[in-house]
Amino acid sequence: MIDRLTKYVFLFKSFFYIIVIILLLTWSYYYYYYFIGTVVNENHSRSSTVAGNFMDDKVHIAILIDGERGLFYMDSLLKSLFYYQKRFHFDLKNCCIYDLCDKFNDNSSYYDDRMLHIYPIVFHILTNSKFTSNLTHFLNMWKLPNVEYYSYECNRYLDRLQWIVSKHPAGAKPFVKLLLPEILPPYVHKVIVLDLDMILNTNIVELWNHFERFQETQMIGIGLEQNPYFHKVMKSLISDWKGYGYNGGILLFDLSKLRLMMWNDIWLSITAHLMQSKGYLITGEQDVMNMIIFKYKHLLYEIPCEWNVQLSDGSDPERCPVSWLSHAELRKRNYSTINKQPKIIHVNHHIKPEDKYFPKPVSTNNIDQSDVLLKRHEIYYKLSTVYFKFRAIERECFQ
Repeated sequence: MIDRLTKYVFLFKSFFYIIVIILLLTWSYYYYYYFIGTVVNENHSRSSTVAGNFMDDKVHIAILIDGERGLFYMDSLLKSLFYYQKRFHFDLKNCCIYDLCDKFNDNSSYYDDRMLHIYPIVFHILTNSKFTSNLTHFLNMWKLPNVEYYSYECNRYLDRLQWIVSKHPAGAKPFVKLLLPEILPPYVHKVIVLDLDMILNTNIVELWNHFERFQETQMIGIGLEQNPYFHKVMKSLISDWKGYGYNGGILLFDLSKLRLMMWNDIWLSITAHLMQSKGYLITGEQDVMNMIIFKYKHLLYEIPCEWNVQLSDGSDPERCPVSWLSHAELRKRNYSTINKQPKIIHVNHHIKPEDKYFPKPVSTNNIDQSDVLLKRHEIYYKLSTVYFKFRAIERECFQ
């Protein structure tokens, strides 16, 4: 009798403990995903803490930066991004330099109605420990409502990449982007990955909405390379490759999907294979991304070319024919019938903005007013004009 009673007590206690554990796990899950907005661990440091649930309408953007020159590029990148989010003080006279207020002085808009909503932006900035203080100072000057900045010291990740030999000017550093599913917190499900040498010509939310077009198996968004030189590069990697491959300046990563597959194993094994067979990588992580796409075509979502109009030396404008009309000219025309407009311009040229020989602004009236397909040098000069236009705006002009 006593043995039977003891057995019942034991079973009751076991059942009780199981119930308690289930309740604790349920509570922990609820607390983590619905009350804790940021999680700080050894992988990264945060510049701010935000309470609340991370909703789908937050646009997550990852950027790699590790030098003073990068802050100049990022300054213009942020200004163009915030400008097209309508975070611009067009009602202030000192902000209306050049034609920057023309866009806001018209009641009609060629943007989708969804663009009228200012989506919160979350920046995930990858950097090294030596540059953290400079970056923090820079970001403190860019505090805006509904904008969050989180910095991640990536030294220990960079240490893991030392074995990779790359002829790319940035070396192995850009491979940190491939570690984003590991580096970013689990509540970040999707992210746009941008190079710094870019200027936006539309609302970034349009690009974010491309995630909605992903098929079930698609988890990497990337645009086609526009430089014929890369046909030789790709043929050296894959003998039967046709075309120029893909350019890694802009990436859409569905992190939730990538985390469910052996992502690190895939890209590391391909990198190791290329290192063993070639001894080095010509374009760094872009070589690896192209090999992944070749082997696992079902992962690919091809981003339209106007989201990555490239200005590298030798880029073929016929790979992405665009005109680049002014806001005043766009108002006069039917937006659905004009030539494609560039949405993001990528200065992947060896001469960058702020370099000595980067072209100075010149008159672009013909480009602004004519819906003609532009040659590469025309896009380059127009980009110079736009870049320095944004550089001249004070930060106080953004809200």
